Amino acid sequence: METMKTNKTINETQAEETLGEFADKVCEEDVKETLGKEDELKKLFRNVKVLAKYFNDLCEILELLRDRVTGAYRETPWRTIAALTGALIYVLSPIDLILDFIPVIGFLDDAIVIGLAIKLAQPDLEKYRAWKASRKEKAA
Repeated sequence: METMKTNKTINETQAEETLGEFADKVCEEDVKETLGKEDELKKLFRNVKVLAKYFNDLCEILELLRDRVTGAYRETPWRTIAALTGALIYVLSPIDLILDFIPVIGFLDDAIVIGLAIKLAQPDLEKYRAWKASRKEKAA
């Protein structure tokens, strides 16, 4: 990890390892706690340039997690839920591969980790979108 701090960079392999480490530790209670930090997450994603491009994804992820917790939608595999939650926990964590207070690049690792989680979860996010769309059609 010292190399990463010295180089102030993170590659996709390191992001994948980090995401896996965080996801492996996620439990149902972590999902609920992450939902409790929705305002903090939205503020962070709105105000940090490298995270802002993921704001709409963040909103969708939070909806998915909320539907998981309430039992409205349980089709997403736990591994996907854990990866998405782990990525959000990582973004909120003050202990990063690149410290967040470093100007410009401090949130770069956060963006790479969240981007990777979204990429890995894409098939499940698409299924979730289809489910939401079908619910809207039925309600109309």
